[in-house]
Amino acid sequence: MRYVIIGGSAAAISAVEAIRSVDKASPIDLFSDEATPLFSRVLLPYYVAEELPKSMLNFRSADFFDQNTITAHLGVRVTRISPESKTVQTANGDHIPYDKLLLATGGKPIVPAIPGVEKEGVSTLKTMEDAERVYTMKGTKAVVIGAGSIGVESAISLKRRGMKVTLLEMLGHVLPTAFDEEAASIIKKRIEELGIEVLTGEKAVRFKGNGRVQGVVTDTREIPCDMVVLSVGIKPAVELAAQIGAETGSYGGIKIDSHMKTSLPDIYAAGDVVETHDIARGTPFVNAIWPCAFEQGTIAGLNMAGKETRYEGSFRRNSIGNFIGIPAISMGLTYADACTDCAEGDRFQEIKRRTKNT
Repeated sequence: MRYVIIGGSAAAISAVEAIRSVDKASPIDLFSDEATPLFSRVLLPYYVAEELPKSMLNFRSADFFDQNTITAHLGVRVTRISPESKTVQTANGDHIPYDKLLLATGGKPIVPAIPGVEKEGVSTLKTMEDAERVYTMKGTKAVVIGAGSIGVESAISLKRRGMKVTLLEMLGHVLPTAFDEEAASIIKKRIEELGIEVLTGEKAVRFKGNGRVQGVVTDTREIPCDMVVLSVGIKPAVELAAQIGAETGSYGGIKIDSHMKTSLPDIYAAGDVVETHDIARGTPFVNAIWPCAFEQGTIAGLNMAGKETRYEGSFRRNSIGNFIGIPAISMGLTYADACTDCAEGDRFQEIKRRTKNT
């Protein structure tokens, strides 16, 4: 048996461990287009905030690949998969055969088509390269666009670096997919207490600057800045899957069955790139979070190695308490209208207990 894994983050690494728990000897080739291995993406804001050195971002030891007898191709991009010949082709022209293949290509940040988005000083925060870029940017004023969890954490990271930070969200409140408006108002107040300006219901329409960003123009004002961090969402990186005709779902992720198999023989998928059964919704959904990626990678690896294991599904959960300094957790669905499998006559009940800060 020969395994090939495309990806190097949570789903890929947990799949390696699962395969090795069953199959100790068969060759495994792992390809990651990132040159820096084994780092936790969820810790990147701590690196930007200068609270963790790069050496502390790793979620596995530096000898992980040697310990598990993995041939790791780091900084190597797979450009083509040939299901007929069961090979993958890399950007430098190498062809590697496989018996079982895992697509763990993750998600990629959405870059909105805002005029001036290509200017120097505008960056996402998803990869180590992104983190290095943000970390080394010069200036005293930053704008973070998008107040999801990554955006909130990015804003706080830059504030801790001593910058003047504006957090801009075009929807009506911060963390709009994780919390309702009342809970979000508590979090917004806490973010503002940290010294960050929070603007909601406001949309960026243009980036100003001559080559380098110098300001963000919204639909109501202009905000001077030296840098911009984009945090408007993640979409599944399905380019390789689409190239070979793997079936995708209505949310843009690769469709898989309960054993993490795609629609193509001997090709599996796991992590932020897939749609899985959402336990709370009762329908497929992309739950692009670290714990789900680890769970799915484990299930995929076990099945690839011949140990039949079912995946029961995923559900969304968000926790940003470490960054804002108060516990803030959500799980499942935060809006009743997201429940798509409701029967006629079903009711929703809201149970709430309010104190000053909860």
